[in-house]
Amino acid sequence: MRRKRALILGLGRFGGGVAAAAFLRGQGYRLRIADRAQEEQLSESVQALSEVSDIEWTLGREDPGLLDGVDLLVCNPAVPPNHPLLADATTRGVRVTQEVNLFLESYPGKIVAVTGTNGKSTTANLIARALGRDGVETLLGGNIGHSLLLEKPRWNADQVAVLEISSAQLQRIDPTRHRIEGAVFTRITQDHLDWHGSLDAYHAAKARAAAMADEFVVCSDEDTVAERMEHGARQMIRYGSKPGSDVRREGNRVWSDLSGDPGPILDTPALRLPGEFQVENVMAACAAVLLLGGHRHSTAMALATSTPLPFRLQLAAAVAGRKIYDNSVSTQVESTLSALENLPGSVHWVGGGKSKDNRFQEPGGLLSDCVTTAHLFGSSAARLGPVMSAKVTTTVHDDLEEALDAAWAESEVGETILFSPAFASFDQFPNFTLRAARFATWVHKLRARHGDSSPTTADGSGPAR
Repeated sequence: MRRKRALILGLGRFGGGVAAAAFLRGQGYRLRIADRAQEEQLSESVQALSEVSDIEWTLGREDPGLLDGVDLLVCNPAVPPNHPLLADATTRGVRVTQEVNLFLESYPGKIVAVTGTNGKSTTANLIARALGRDGVETLLGGNIGHSLLLEKPRWNADQVAVLEISSAQLQRIDPTRHRIEGAVFTRITQDHLDWHGSLDAYHAAKARAAAMADEFVVCSDEDTVAERMEHGARQMIRYGSKPGSDVRREGNRVWSDLSGDPGPILDTPALRLPGEFQVENVMAACAAVLLLGGHRHSTAMALATSTPLPFRLQLAAAVAGRKIYDNSVSTQVESTLSALENLPGSVHWVGGGKSKDNRFQEPGGLLSDCVTTAHLFGSSAARLGPVMSAKVTTTVHDDLEEALDAAWAESEVGETILFSPAFASFDQFPNFTLRAARFATWVHKLRARHGDSSPTTADGSGPAR
C-alpha cells in the first residue's frame, strides 16, 4: 500500500511548518517541504527537523512539479490565496489545509479562539493566565507564535486550549468541519487588505471564528462588525462601557453580570498593563474566563498582575531624562494611534515599513495630531513624509537606526521617544520580531553610551525595586 505524501508549502521561521511536518510524519505521511527561501535563511527550522527521517527538501523553488504524487498540501498562513500552486492543487484534487486545521481536527479538549485586529495576543495570554490560576490545565498557542501540535503528548480532554488565530488562518477554515467552544473578539477594524483584497473579505474571514463557536461569542459592545456576525453559539456576551453589557467598565472599576459569579472584578488602576486600550483586552479575557467556569477573585488576581508581552507598549528604557517606549508589534496605524493616545507630553515617533493598503493621506493626518516630531524609515517613508502636517518636524530615512538617531537628536529631557512602526516589516525585514530586535540593539547601545539608565519595571511605571 502506497504511503500518503504531504507537501508543506512554506516552512517558515515561527514553527508552524516544523510542527505540521513532525505531526504528519507521526501520522505516517511521507514529507516534501518547499519554501522559496534558501536553506541558510531557514536554518533554525531546518535544524529543528534534522531528526525527522524521509523528508524530501525542495527549498528555493515553487513550481507545479511540487504537487506530483502529493495527497495533502499544508499551506503556511503567509502564502497568499492567489498563489498558483493552490489553484493547481484544487485542479488536481489535492486537499489543501494548514497547521491550525490539523490541530482543530485532532485536539480532544475545549478550544477558545481569540481574534480581532489588535490585542489578540494580549487577550489570549490573559485568558490562559487566569484559567491557570483557577487550576484549569491550559495550553496557549496559535498565531501568538507557538504551534499547539507540538504539545500533542500533553493533550487531554480536560484541557482548555487558548488559540490566537489570524484572519489569514481563519480564511482557510471550514466552520462546518472545525468547531470550537467559544470565540473571543477584540475590536475589528481593518488590516491585511493587501492579503485579503478588500475590507469585506477581511471581515468575512474574521466572521468564521463566530461561525465555529458552539457555546459563546464574546465581543465589544461597540464593535458593529462582530455584532453582525452570524453564529450558532448559545450566547453572545458583550463587554465595554455601555449599560447592560455583561462585563462592563463603570468609572475605574470592571464589573461582571455573568451568571454564577456576578459582581465587581477589579479596579483599573491596579492593572500593570499600560494604556487605556488594555482595559478592553482585560474585559474580553474576563468574560471568557468566567464563561469557562473561572471565579472572580482568582481571575482578578491573574489579570491585575499580568505584565505586557514582548514588543507590546511598555517602557524599554529611561536614558538621559528621556523615556523610550517599545511598541514594535504595531504593523497597523490604529495600534500606533492607541499607543500615542496613552503617552503624555511631547512624543517623538519613529515609524515606517511596508504599507498593507497604500493609504497615506489619512494616516498622515491622524498621526500628525498626536506627535511632536516624526522620523520615518522604510518603503512607506517617502510617501508618508509629504502628507504629515507642516507643524510636525518630519525626517525621512533609509533605515531604522537613522530614524531612531534622528528622534534622539530631536528629543529633550522630560520627553518621550516611541518606536511603533504602524506598517508591516516585509520591505526590509523577514518579520516584525527581527525589526524589533534591531530596535532593542539600538536601545542597548544608547544605554551603554550614556551609562545613566536604570532598569524599569515590566509595566514601565518606574525603577525596578
